[in-house]
Amino acid sequence: MTSSALHAEIGAAVKSCSGEAVAEGGQACQADTVDVQPAVSRKSTLSSDLMRMTPSKPQVAFAARRTLKVSGVIFMVIVVLIALIGAPREAIDGVTTKANLMTALFLIGLVLVVLEDHVGVNKSAVMLMVSASMWTFLAVGFHPRESHENHEALKEELEHGLKDVGAIILFLLPAMGVVESIDHFDGFAVVTRMILKMTGGRTDPLMPILCLLSFFLSAVIDNLTATIVSLKLLRHVAGSDRHLRHAIGGVVVIAANAGGAWSPVGDVTTTMLWLSDKISVGNTIIWLFFPSFVAGVFPMVGVWWELKRHN
Repeated sequence: MTSSALHAEIGAAVKSCSGEAVAEGGQACQADTVDVQPAVSRKSTLSSDLMRMTPSKPQVAFAARRTLKVSGVIFMVIVVLIALIGAPREAIDGVTTKANLMTALFLIGLVLVVLEDHVGVNKSAVMLMVSASMWTFLAVGFHPRESHENHEALKEELEHGLKDVGAIILFLLPAMGVVESIDHFDGFAVVTRMILKMTGGRTDPLMPILCLLSFFLSAVIDNLTATIVSLKLLRHVAGSDRHLRHAIGGVVVIAANAGGAWSPVGDVTTTMLWLSDKISVGNTIIWLFFPSFVAGVFPMVGVWWELKRHN
């Protein structure tokens, strides 16, 4: 029975009850009341069934997260299986098909990293899976078993990739080690006291101070180290306010990445380009300082305004 039919049945019963109650002093309603109750019960049962059949928002979100996670893993497994089986040959040897597969694999990994908190998979695990799949697929494309030349070409490519990765690691590890050593011996205490003195115990100036500090600091050291330094300082000056630390921490990361773009030594990418004589110091600073400053300051102003408005 539909909802409109139920309403019509209940209305007719109530109307009949009202007429008979006037005529017979209200005693004739009892029989009709017995007929109304099953209709009300059926309507309640129908509503309960519809509510059970309609998925709730948490269920939809859980299904979307599970679908994204499973789809990404299945795609990586398919790419690895194609590489191990060696078929279809077009996917392995075709330049366009190979480029499209590698691009899709990288984008899937990037999406899973961005949505790490929602998907529930650690970004390190995602990137290890993506890199292993990409390197396996790339290595099979050289066909190292078919000839010595192919084997040497694969060896040269692996050496080139390992050299680039090793250079990045050797560039970052000493900087991060220095930062951790300074923090271990309370080397940031002086800077922390200066920030607390400048703010006077207020939390409003913390965001612009730390963002500008990370912006210009990342131009001297790399942006990852500048982010670590700024977050260490943030933990010292605003350790009790978790919401404030999250808001300032997110903007600090943006400011550090923006500040590292206008300096040859501010980012791993610009450093590699500078070492390869692809960019010059003067032109990089002149042409990229203002766009980097806008990219770092505008998000900070927006988040700062929202925090001040809510507080």
